[in-house]
Amino acid sequence: MTLFEGAELLVEELAELLETTDTTASADAATGHGASRAREDAGPEALAREFAALRRDVAGHLEPADREGEVGEALHEVLDRQYAASMAALLREREAQLLEMLAHDISNPLMNICLCRDYLGGLGGGSPEQEMVTEMLQSASQRLQDVTRGLHEVADLRGSPELLERYPLPVGELVAEAVTRSEASGSARKVRIEQTLQVGEAWLLGDHERLVRALTSALQSALRAAVAERAVVLRGEVVGAEVVLRVSDVIADLGRPSLARRRTTTELFVARSIVEAHGGRLWHEPSPSGGGTTLAIGLPLAPAPA
Repeated sequence: MTLFEGAELLVEELAELLETTDTTASADAATGHGASRAREDAGPEALAREFAALRRDVAGHLEPADREGEVGEALHEVLDRQYAASMAALLREREAQLLEMLAHDISNPLMNICLCRDYLGGLGGGSPEQEMVTEMLQSASQRLQDVTRGLHEVADLRGSPELLERYPLPVGELVAEAVTRSEASGSARKVRIEQTLQVGEAWLLGDHERLVRALTSALQSALRAAVAERAVVLRGEVVGAEVVLRVSDVIADLGRPSLARRRTTTELFVARSIVEAHGGRLWHEPSPSGGGTTLAIGLPLAPAPA
């Protein structure tokens, strides 16, 4: 028997072991004591125990020579990849659950704030102090509503990334729409947006509305940090297999990289989640001017539609 034939047989046995494990877990889950329930309760520890037991079962099906040879090494590599993927999925699910709980907990005091806001608003004309409190409640309620919506969206993206809609999208149109949405707030503060785009006919695959919002969030952050009569610079280029968009300066006079994390808003947290759900990345880097921080967004390129 050749090494390939032996490995093929062992892979078949491994598949049977995995199938047996899944069948047992499904049967036990019906009574509330299966592996899936244990994983839900104990989290990463239970998952590690499951894979440790699976490794022992696999080792028990190998001949001593194969256990330390290429066949055993190949099978353990398969288990390592599967374990890493299962752990990542579990952690994403846990993160999504946490975000949903936070959004739910915020919604309770938010409802009380809205009730107080509406009550004061219904009293009609009042003192300047009353009007100030009403405006503060209005601002606070709007901010909390934005936060809860953002947390729900991130929970959806983390928990069910496979549900993200993906369509061919031209990069130039996405950028143009994000700039249009941001220009009004920039004009109010006499801050303009300058573009230096070298993206050609680049295309992305993704959700149009979410990608526009992610880029708009980056622009809005830069506009808020900009000094009046200055410009926010949006640069874009194709680098390898991705398009990279850079917005300067998102955080003005940033001292250390750790400050970027402390100053990251919920808005940018949502933007990062949108970008990562599309297989991209978001990061901070020093601005070319040396006086602030640039927010960079990298997204994988897609073939142009026929």
